[in-house]
Amino acid sequence: MLHFGPIALVLLALAAAAPAQTVEFRSLVPGLLEERLRLATPKTAERFARLRTLFEETGCTALSEQKVKGSKEPNLICGVPAGGAEPRRIIVGAHFDCAGGDGIIDNWTGAILLPSLAEFMRQKPRRHSFEFVGFAAEEKGLFGSQAYLKALSPDERSKIVAVITMDSLGLTPTKIWVNSSDRELMRMAVVLARSMHLEIAGVNPDEVATTDSMTFHKAGIPTLSLHSVTEETMKLINSKKDVWASLSWKDYYDTHRFVSALLAYLDQTLP
Repeated sequence: MLHFGPIALVLLALAAAAPAQTVEFRSLVPGLLEERLRLATPKTAERFARLRTLFEETGCTALSEQKVKGSKEPNLICGVPAGGAEPRRIIVGAHFDCAGGDGIIDNWTGAILLPSLAEFMRQKPRRHSFEFVGFAAEEKGLFGSQAYLKALSPDERSKIVAVITMDSLGLTPTKIWVNSSDRELMRMAVVLARSMHLEIAGVNPDEVATTDSMTFHKAGIPTLSLHSVTEETMKLINSKKDVWASLSWKDYYDTHRFVSALLAYLDQTLP
């Protein structure tokens, strides 16, 4: 996230009955998630290497790198195929670079969820194919997400039913960047969060920040932008205070569980 000025709170007034189907999902034990979170380092090259190692250790065999203009590090992409022919696609992304402190909140909190989420989604046949993308150079100007979008063919774009981005989690309960999100995906997120008895709200940091979701939202691709930033916590982003002590562990772990359930729910529910 890039810091500029004040932010706006938006109340989510979307209809939200409990989902009719059962959603099966998995989450990491707290100790393992904490261990991965403590791998944060301010050095971008090391962050890339550690994220790649996590993908490899969690069993991602379809791991590829994508060159990003203006960045020494490439995008890192882990594919999870679907069971059927001609599946539609769900993209899950988080940038791994940082611009302050140890970069734990922004955005190691999002990046390290990618390998475990990919691992979970491989454990049973899925209706949609998934790509879990560690975006490079978000802090330089969304370079990684723009490179990813540019590389997609028209046919590939047409098959994307959702892009879920995670940026700066764990400061507060899960937030949705409403102005960078698709209304139907927001409705589904609210349905799920309420069924899990988790707090969720809308906060628009449009005037203070930018994030990879904007790349896809502006291209007309259905996007859900998840974060945890409020007016009170924004001062931590891109500052020396972006360290372990700033994290709200319960909120982060709840968001981890929520996103894991959300991907299973979207896979079951989206066309």
